[in-house]
Amino acid sequence: MRPTTISFDEEGEADATREALEAAGHYVETGRERFLGEDDDEEVVFLILTDADARAARAMVVGDGFVIG
Repeated sequence: MRPTTISFDEEGEADATREALEAAGHYVETGRERFLGEDDDEEVVFLILTDADARAARAMVVGDGFVIG
Protein backbone atom coordinates (compact mmCIF):
# COMPACT_ATOMS: atom_id res chain seq x y z
CA MET A 1 0.00 0.00 0.00
CA ARG A 2 1.32 3.41 -0.95
CA PRO A 3 1.07 6.05 1.81
CA THR A 4 -0.97 9.22 1.43
CA THR A 5 1.08 12.42 1.68
CA ILE A 6 -0.31 15.70 2.99
CA SER A 7 1.60 18.99 2.73
CA PHE A 8 1.17 22.03 5.01
CA ASP A 9 2.65 25.52 5.17
CA GLU A 10 1.73 25.87 8.86
CA GLU A 11 3.16 23.56 11.52
CA GLY A 12 0.11 23.95 13.77
CA GLU A 13 -2.23 22.71 11.04
CA ALA A 14 0.03 19.72 10.41
CA ASP A 15 0.07 18.91 14.14
CA ALA A 16 -3.73 19.14 14.42
CA THR A 17 -4.18 16.90 11.37
CA ARG A 18 -1.67 14.38 12.75
CA GLU A 19 -3.62 14.25 16.01
CA ALA A 20 -6.92 13.73 14.15
CA LEU A 21 -5.47 10.91 12.04
CA GLU A 22 -3.91 9.19 15.06
CA ALA A 23 -7.16 9.51 17.03
CA ALA A 24 -8.92 7.73 14.16
CA GLY A 25 -6.41 4.87 14.42
CA HIS A 26 -4.23 5.66 11.40
CA TYR A 27 -0.46 5.26 11.26
CA VAL A 28 1.24 8.66 10.82
CA GLU A 29 4.78 9.88 10.12
CA THR A 30 5.72 13.56 10.06
CA GLY A 31 8.59 15.55 8.62
CA ARG A 32 9.81 18.88 7.32
CA GLU A 33 11.27 19.64 3.91
CA ARG A 34 12.96 22.78 2.64
CA PHE A 35 11.86 24.28 -0.64
CA LEU A 36 14.30 23.39 -3.42
CA GLY A 37 16.77 26.17 -4.09
CA GLU A 38 16.10 27.98 -0.83
CA ASP A 39 18.88 28.65 1.66
CA ASP A 40 16.57 29.84 4.41
CA ASP A 41 15.65 27.08 6.87
CA GLU A 42 12.41 28.93 7.61
CA GLU A 43 11.09 28.22 4.10
CA VAL A 44 9.79 24.72 4.73
CA VAL A 45 6.72 22.60 4.23
CA PHE A 46 5.45 20.23 6.88
CA LEU A 47 4.63 16.75 5.61
CA ILE A 48 2.45 13.95 6.90
CA LEU A 49 2.56 10.42 5.55
CA THR A 50 -0.29 8.18 6.61
CA ASP A 51 -1.88 4.84 5.86
CA ALA A 52 -5.29 6.55 5.51
CA ASP A 53 -6.52 6.61 1.92
CA ALA A 54 -6.65 10.02 0.23
CA ARG A 55 -10.40 10.41 0.74
CA ALA A 56 -10.24 9.70 4.49
CA ALA A 57 -7.16 11.92 4.87
CA ARG A 58 -8.88 14.83 3.08
CA ALA A 59 -11.77 14.63 5.53
CA MET A 60 -9.36 15.07 8.49
CA VAL A 61 -7.16 17.86 7.11
CA VAL A 62 -7.13 20.90 9.39
CA GLY A 63 -6.60 24.24 7.66
CA ASP A 64 -5.05 24.52 4.23
CA GLY A 65 -3.30 21.19 4.00
CA PHE A 66 -2.98 19.73 0.51
CA VAL A 67 -3.43 16.00 -0.04
CA ILE A 68 -0.85 14.99 -2.63
CA GLY A 69 -1.92 11.40 -2.98
